[in-house]
Amino acid sequence: MNEFYKRTGLYAAFFSPSDEIRGSIDRVVRKHLGRAPRRVIDPACGPGLWLAHFAKKGAEVAGTDLEESAIALAVESLPKRGARVVVGDMRRPPDELGADFDCAINLDNSLGHLADYMDVAEHFSSMRRRLTKRGIYIVGLALREATDEIDTGVVFERGPVDIQGGGFAALRTESLGLQPGTRCERIRQITITANVPETPSVIAEQYDLLTFTFAMFKDIMEAAGGFEVLGCYDATDESLPAKPFRKGAGDVVLVLRAAEAKTKASKNAKPKTTARKTANRKAATRKATRRK
Repeated sequence: MNEFYKRTGLYAAFFSPSDEIRGSIDRVVRKHLGRAPRRVIDPACGPGLWLAHFAKKGAEVAGTDLEESAIALAVESLPKRGARVVVGDMRRPPDELGADFDCAINLDNSLGHLADYMDVAEHFSSMRRRLTKRGIYIVGLALREATDEIDTGVVFERGPVDIQGGGFAALRTESLGLQPGTRCERIRQITITANVPETPSVIAEQYDLLTFTFAMFKDIMEAAGGFEVLGCYDATDESLPAKPFRKGAGDVVLVLRAAEAKTKASKNAKPKTTARKTANRKAATRKATRRK
């Protein structure tokens, strides 16, 4: 996983948003924000693919990512004015990015790459402070209950595609299913390249993604200071059809808005014991693979 993401040109070639998903996200933003966003932040921005989309529409954009080569490509491709991207951790986006964003976007289940529940809660708490009072957070994640099962097999396949700088490549991503005990989804990813400078001909990696039970996700939102769910959409379909926000919803894109704290006690709410135990068990039974 780390090896693939160090090859920023590969990532950009395979995961540049399609016209369909761009249109779907624009529709979701208009529905829940009521207008086009003026300031957008992506806390796991990679090479800035979504930031570029919003910058072209006139928004001021900001983002962060742990991968230095991704930030270098984002700096190169984004406008010199109205864009700020820096190397940083999505759990605590750097203060220099600013605040008062009316839209945050974080798709492709980047949250799943965090180590444990407490990291996720810290991330949401940080993002809550970045948004305006009516700002929205569009985020992708997986809601799965303890008894849920998922089909194994290919979940993404693309290529061959031309790579900027020379050569071409193909990508295949497979799900190995939910792992007993941790309930993480194990992913196997294979990239085959030809004539891509300074790139191995085969990159084969395996990693685990966090999933969240419905109750655990609600605990996370409470621990982070409170969010309300404005919309729930099917992340497996680029047209983003609406679907119920409920147990076992699967891979979804949620639209969140910071909820007003009712009392000081609720504002400082801590994770419930069961959720904390589950998260700590996950952290103890696997070594996290961090992308962002």
